[in-house]
Amino acid sequence: MLTIPVAVHNDYFKWQLDLFWHTHKQIYGDMAYDKFLAIVIKRNFLHEQKVDEMQWGIDAPHMMCESVFDVLGDIDPDDGMYLPLNIQIGLLQLLPKLNDDEVIEVLDCDMLHIRPHPDIFVRHDELLVDDVYEPWHLKSLSEHRSIIEMYFENGGRFYNGGFVPIIGTVKTFKRIMFEWISVHRHILTRDLPEKVRWWAGMYALQVACEKKKVRMRAEDYCYAPGVNDLSPSHYIAHYSCDARFDKKNYPEIDVSTFEDNVFYNRLRSWPNFLKV
Repeated sequence: MLTIPVAVHNDYFKWQLDLFWHTHKQIYGDMAYDKFLAIVIKRNFLHEQKVDEMQWGIDAPHMMCESVFDVLGDIDPDDGMYLPLNIQIGLLQLLPKLNDDEVIEVLDCDMLHIRPHPDIFVRHDELLVDDVYEPWHLKSLSEHRSIIEMYFENGGRFYNGGFVPIIGTVKTFKRIMFEWISVHRHILTRDLPEKVRWWAGMYALQVACEKKKVRMRAEDYCYAPGVNDLSPSHYIAHYSCDARFDKKNYPEIDVSTFEDNVFYNRLRSWPNFLKV
């Protein structure tokens, strides 16, 4: 399985990708180089300088990808609500380079593996996801179903309110990609609460699977501190969910001092304390 975190080439993500890659090498050793391929978006906004090569000194396998604002020329170049679309836009550039039968795992960059992943079997036209997000905030099967019901073509079957990790074959991701992008964009044009619009990509994934008859199968793979309890089935942690931690604070730290930063070093070693 190929793990694909999505990062942007700015200080928010430099230390996240470094930590992610550090733990991957701890867990998988030399095999990590064949089990990891980060998407690194060249910039967030058009007014930012675009970089064509990673400048972080991290040896993680990666692909530099154009941003949503560089790819889609018909959207407001200053509307930050479009930034989560970088997940799909990055995948759109990466997927053609992969074999259709390859199994990939798409993750946010503020996640990491805390133990080796189990043996995973996934069929074409199926995605394995963690549905911890459904009762937590998505509620796409209950009170927020009305947000996505207008797009349904198959009676609301196939989706389950899940999101990262998103595990499937490259062929399956290709099948849903354009629906995932187009519905995401349409949700952003609607008069909806800001949080719902920020989560538009999560809602759009539910719709894309419903429309393309890709069944979402729930697996309890992800530990979200403060949301669920650590379980032996969890091989991933979504660490920024911890109420004691705010990932947005850390660009204020001079990244050149990270190696000497007590918090950073504690965070780097955190997976060692998550063994069950």
